[in-house]
Amino acid sequence: MVEQKDTKQPVKKFAGIEIPPDLTKGNFFFLYFNTLLIGLLMVIPAILQPAFLKDVIKVSLDFFGSINGLLQNMSQVATLFFVGYVGILSDRTGRKILAIIGFIVLAVFYFLFLYSNQIAAALNLSAGFSATICAALSFAPARAAEFSDFGQGLLTAYFIRFIIGIGLVLVYPQFITMVGDYVAEKDRGKGMAFNGMMMGFGSLLIFGIVAPIGKKSGIEVIFYISVAIALAGAFFTIVGLKDRLREKKAEKKGLIEILKVVNKKLPLKATYLCSLITRADIVIIATFLVSWAVKLADQYNMTSEAATLKGSIPMIVMGLFSLIIMPVVGILIDKWGRVPTIILSLFMGALGLILIGLSPNPFSGLIYPAVILAGFGMAGAIVGANTLAIDASPKGLVGSVMGGLNTMQPIGVLFFMGIGGYLFDTFGPGWAFGLKGAATLVLAIWMFTVRGRIAEELKEATSLDNLTFTMEWEDEAKKRLEKVPAAFREAAVSGAEEYARKHSYDKITPAVMEEYKKELGM
Repeated sequence: MVEQKDTKQPVKKFAGIEIPPDLTKGNFFFLYFNTLLIGLLMVIPAILQPAFLKDVIKVSLDFFGSINGLLQNMSQVATLFFVGYVGILSDRTGRKILAIIGFIVLAVFYFLFLYSNQIAAALNLSAGFSATICAALSFAPARAAEFSDFGQGLLTAYFIRFIIGIGLVLVYPQFITMVGDYVAEKDRGKGMAFNGMMMGFGSLLIFGIVAPIGKKSGIEVIFYISVAIALAGAFFTIVGLKDRLREKKAEKKGLIEILKVVNKKLPLKATYLCSLITRADIVIIATFLVSWAVKLADQYNMTSEAATLKGSIPMIVMGLFSLIIMPVVGILIDKWGRVPTIILSLFMGALGLILIGLSPNPFSGLIYPAVILAGFGMAGAIVGANTLAIDASPKGLVGSVMGGLNTMQPIGVLFFMGIGGYLFDTFGPGWAFGLKGAATLVLAIWMFTVRGRIAEELKEATSLDNLTFTMEWEDEAKKRLEKVPAAFREAAVSGAEEYARKHSYDKITPAVMEEYKKELGM
């Protein structure tokens, strides 16, 4: 649609973002509030899992890094299998229904997660079989006997964590894509930044409020809190959100076809690489930092819950800083540019991760400046990549492209969690962070070398010259199309021209566009 200021009817805004006439402030509020809720549910395993594995499942500390990493990766495996299809499905069925189903799945299986041992006993799982599978998954098949005491509960926990991953992948991509559905291109940097702010605020709440509750009341309470959050998410999605699929329907494309499209477009290729590498940051830092603290709990005369809380303090700092920096990131993306912001963020993120790797323990003062750098890097790279991906997406494929983009995350997390967990156990916890920092640094250098080509291709992809005009357009009228998201411009052109012919206009002027907007109720 073509956007224009109306002196008689002031433009509605939410947090500085222009609200389309068919949406309300309530829709925007619940979009971002539900983003906060799913952010809580995505981060909460970081404080659940270490203490749960040590005190409930009672795993061996010799395999603590690999088991923590693999349990986190169960969610990523689910994402890898389903996120591409979920993105395509969202273009066909709408985003809302998928989010509702996902929240319900999360409520059920976060509850069952706590009772993994009891479920394993009820199913009468074979101790030998469970130990063999779990040992192989920890890259230690020859040490299966060491898994016999806890293998049944652990194998059940792996399966439940996989189902939780399915719930997450049904929900979180919908809210990223809905930002593209709701927000015009000129405000999209702010829209994506606000999405990132809610995710960052979710991390802050988990590490700053939920972790202390766990220390005081026990790890079981956190499972029940997770169930309540998921049920709230389902309710608020039902009452507060509406679908707004405004793009032209395109031919149905699977993930392989989407990757072929991405491979031909350097801006999209850059965003996919950013997602592959940088979206693993929060998972790597939260999982291994808290696991490191819990593993050393006995050496520092702390309980697992106390170590979880102390290991969470740097995550509180990181979450608070990310929350503060997100508006700045949004401004940088809109004013300075998507690509420069991403490059700066990658260099800062790489430095932060390497500093964590060099820290002598998870309670060192060096951790704090490191997580601040990592927080800026993560915020800028993720929000910048999301924004750039929507800008560069071919019309009719925004949901599918974003689905493919989200597929890159689990691939990256699978690699960095799997290899990082092995390095954690074999060479020391710092190696897991060093590996991640080195990969981010390589990506930053590559993007810096191709930044000019990315900018040129993006300018060409969003040029008005790509549109087909069947009538004469005055320059001022055509210029107004620049405010319309690139993926929706063809629909705006065809709609305006159809209106003009219906009313016997021989060309499109700003006045004609004004009339067309009023007919649409804008």
